[in-house]
Amino acid sequence: MKIIHKYLLAETGGPFSIGLLTFTLVVLLHRISRLSDLVIAKGVPFSLVGKLLLSLFPTFLEITLPAALLLAVLLAMGRLSADSETTALQAAGVGMRGMALPVLLLSGATFLASLFIGWTGIPWGTRQLQQTLARIISIRAGAGATEHVFQEVAPGVLLFPDRVSADGTRMTGVLLSQSVPGKDPLLVFAREGEFSPMSGSHIIRLHLAEGTIHHADDIADVYRMASFRGMDFLLPAVGAVGGNGNDPRALTLPELYRESAGKGSGGKVASYRYHFHRRLSLSFSCLAFGLFALPLGLSRRARGKSPAFAITVALIVFYYLFLAAGGALESRAPAAMALLVWAPNALVLGFALWAFRRSESSLVALPAFFGRAPGK
Repeated sequence: MKIIHKYLLAETGGPFSIGLLTFTLVVLLHRISRLSDLVIAKGVPFSLVGKLLLSLFPTFLEITLPAALLLAVLLAMGRLSADSETTALQAAGVGMRGMALPVLLLSGATFLASLFIGWTGIPWGTRQLQQTLARIISIRAGAGATEHVFQEVAPGVLLFPDRVSADGTRMTGVLLSQSVPGKDPLLVFAREGEFSPMSGSHIIRLHLAEGTIHHADDIADVYRMASFRGMDFLLPAVGAVGGNGNDPRALTLPELYRESAGKGSGGKVASYRYHFHRRLSLSFSCLAFGLFALPLGLSRRARGKSPAFAITVALIVFYYLFLAAGGALESRAPAAMALLVWAPNALVLGFALWAFRRSESSLVALPAFFGRAPGK
């Protein structure tokens, strides 16, 4: 490897590390208050909250790795250009294509890391999240209960509390819905409710006081109602037996591919297909971002405030608009979904290849509104 290539790798390595740390912390900020509440208000052990946080990192890195790469290349190339080092490189016969190798190496390494995260990291994180939440609920049974929110406290059992105590164990104005195979759900209304875990097991005891049970039997054309003073529900914790196997986030890429190859275009098959394309598209965005950032970063000719961060945020938002649009069409138009998910990569790569085609021996070959080429 040439000295110039090692120099360029060193220039991008520092900004990449700082950018990865910064973007990960930014994404983490909106979770901090909830995690702190689990420790301070609801008494969840810090070790479990740490495991919960660790299980979220693969999902964070899926976003922050491409963003950190884009920011690093923009900053490194922008600094070289602003300090006129690109002029010296051009005088030595090193054009934009000669500077592409270190950027491609960094982009390739980031792509492999992102692919590994999409392949096994996200499924691992999802399974760990489900198991840790199950453990938290079994220790502090009501830690997941939220006022005015329907929450699945056990498979097929939804809970809706009107008021929840600070520690999450006591509730008032409780609505509980339990699904019954082949029949309408069983509805329970209670004035008060209280969680209490059963030691040494993944079973949660939910005690309801002063309420009524309602059930409509359409087959017998009968509506049944019964009142009670006190009643205990024994609920298996969500995820206690390995989580929801149908969750596409818990499947590896090969598993998603096999599931998405099934017949039909709706339901779970559509969701599997969308998540498969989404993960691959985000991984390939690392290659697209590296090639895109090289000519864009070199187009900066003056010192001063760098637009690298604003460009990075704008491009990430651009990608996620397409991903969100693809997700909205996952079951209605599978072909359009795939097109939308991959369109940002095609557009960004198309721009990068166009810039390289124009570059020839120059370092910068962008239109005037991006910047001026050296010597002009």
